[in-house]
This record gives sequence, structure tokens and C-alpha cells, in this order.
Amino acid sequence: MQVRIRTFDPHSSVVGTELLELATLPSRGAELPDGRRVLHAEQVARTAGRNPARQLDVAWWCHELRTLLQAGMTVVEAIDTLQAQVSDPGRAQLQEALLRELRRGRPLSDAMQDLEVFPMVLVASVRASERTSSLPEALTDYLRYHEMVDVLRKKAVSAAIYPTLVLSLGLLVSAFLLVVVLPRFATMYKDLRGQLSWSTQLLVGASRFVHAHQVEVVGILGIALVAGVASWRYGWVHALGAGLGERIGPIRRAVEEFHRAKLYHSLTVMFRGGYTLDESLQRCEGLQLGQNMDASLRQARLAIARGERVSRALSEAELTDVVTQRLLAVGERSGNFDRILQTIAERHAGNFGTFMERATRIVEPLMLLLVALLVGSIVVLMYLPIFDVASSIR
Repeated sequence: MQVRIRTFDPHSSVVGTELLELATLPSRGAELPDGRRVLHAEQVARTAGRNPARQLDVAWWCHELRTLLQAGMTVVEAIDTLQAQVSDPGRAQLQEALLRELRRGRPLSDAMQDLEVFPMVLVASVRASERTSSLPEALTDYLRYHEMVDVLRKKAVSAAIYPTLVLSLGLLVSAFLLVVVLPRFATMYKDLRGQLSWSTQLLVGASRFVHAHQVEVVGILGIALVAGVASWRYGWVHALGAGLGERIGPIRRAVEEFHRAKLYHSLTVMFRGGYTLDESLQRCEGLQLGQNMDASLRQARLAIARGERVSRALSEAELTDVVTQRLLAVGERSGNFDRILQTIAERHAGNFGTFMERATRIVEPLMLLLVALLVGSIVVLMYLPIFDVASSIR
């Protein structure tokens, strides 16, 4: 079973917490094979189906670590303090792995990279801080980067929630009208005599089909719902949306603004940490900005390695617009390159936010109009045969 134990090492006077696989739960005061004494032990429920370490809130963890470091603790003391108050088994396992590697003499950045949990930008920033002994500042830069990306993602999600809810509700109401209400209305009109209008014929034919294949219709709707949820869960909807976005000019430009904001903010973090621009561009290829932008980053890096100016290299790689190119040229003259990169990142983030606000104002009324037309058409179709009823009475 998996046991979380808090131990005391009499040789080094170190108190630590770790997760172990043991056959039985050790008692308090028991001695482990390596000489450590057990202060506390408890069984930990296993997390099935996924790596529990991936549940870590990286931004919160960085914030807590920065607070302890600014208070004067060493990295080992700070992580051990976080470990002392941990209640989540996944985070306990991750922090214990970090402590184990640090006590072996490995750098924190290498230990973080081996766990494959921390973002590339954070690992690169921590590695850069190890050259300058400025880990709190590196964590601050990463938290600023995370906040920027998180704000942009929340804007995109919030802009998509309302249209999605409206469209889903409209489809749900339409399905209810077609499956439940439509057959009941059709029974009122099926015995009509005389010439029937096209709307009545369509209504009666549709109701007969739904009534004859009710199980199949409900099954198809259920399968469509399950397929939609599965497509969303496995990322197929995201891939489809990305493919459509590449073909729609305004959406493609908005995605480029988001990627450029992420890119230039990442460059800012690493450049301030002591990386050269060439190293920063190389590491930014792991940001998952898309194949086109990764190719552009490689092209720009090779051009800079040949001695070209940064503004020209990035421009030829199509990573800039006119304003960005001129800002980079100013940074080359003034030497305040990190501030220029930060300004560029904020500019692209602002452009993306403006697009999302404008898109929301346009898409929401269109979705409402679409749903109103869909539901209204079905309702009107059900009530039009009333005129045929009136004609048959006369």
C-alpha cells in the first residue's frame, strides 16, 4: 500500500515527508532501513487512471515558494515547509521527488524538468535564475507570464460560453418539439379531408416518421450527444475549430495575436533571466504555438546566428508587424530589450482582448437570432395547419 510518512534523520537532523510503498503501516517511532525514525504515518488512497502529480496548481505553488524564499529560506527549506503542510497526495509525491533530487546535489531546474509537470517557461526561468541567484525574481516573472496567458484564455472561454449555451438550449428545445410535441399535433390533423397545404403534409409526414422510428430517433440524438462530448474530451472539437480558424481571416489573425503575446512574454521572462535571444528562441519552440510559428522561430534563430539584426530576422520570419519591428529596432538602439519585449507582449495581448470583446458583441446577437429562427420555424410549422382545419369546417 502507499504510505505517506514523516521522518526524522538523526544523522543530519532533517525532518522530511515522502510517499513509500510498504506492506504494512509503520508505527510511530519505528526505524526505517536507512536509519530514519518515523514521526507519523498514514495510508494514502491511490489516484486511479492518471498521474496525481499533474493535478498540481503550478501558479499557486510558485506563489507559495516565492513567499517562503523572500522570507529568507533556502530552496530546500522552502519546499520542505510546503511538504510539511501538504494534504494532496499528488503534490506530496511531486515535492518529495524535488527534495530527493535537491539533496542529491542536482539543480532545481533539472529536477523540475525530469518530472515533466512544470511548464517549459518556468523551467527555463528557474534555470536562468540559477546563474544569477535570483529565484524569487524568476518566479515573479513566471507568475506575471501565467497571469497574462490565463487572462487571455479566460476571455476566450467566457466569450464562447454564452453562445454555446444559447445554441445548446435552442437545439434541445427543437429536439423536444420534434420528438414529443410534433407527433401530438399531427394526430389532430391526420383525419382532415380535402386538399392539404404543403405545411400540413410536411407536418403529418414528419410526425409519422418520428412515431414509426421513435426509438431510432432518440438513439441517434443520444449518439450525437455522446459523440459531441467525446469529441470535446479528446480534443477533436479543438482541432476542428483550429482548422476552421486557419481558413477564416479574422479568427486566424486573433490566434496569431494570442500566440505572439505568449511568445514575446516568454522571451521577456527568459531574457531577463540571463538567456541570450538565440537560446530564448530555441526554448520557445516548445510552447506549442503551432508548426508554422515553430518553423518561423527556427528561421529567425538561424538568421540571428548569421549576424542579422534581431528586428530584421524576426520580420523576415513573419513574427512581427510594422509596429513590432520598429519597437525592436528601438530596443536594439536603447539596450532596454527586455522592456521592449514586454511592451510588445502587452500590445499583442491587448489586440487579442479587443478582438474577443468585439466578437462577443457580434456573435451573441447572431446566436440568439439563429435559435429564434430555428424554434420559431418549428412552432409556426405546427400552427399553420390550423388554417386547413378552418377551411375544412367551412
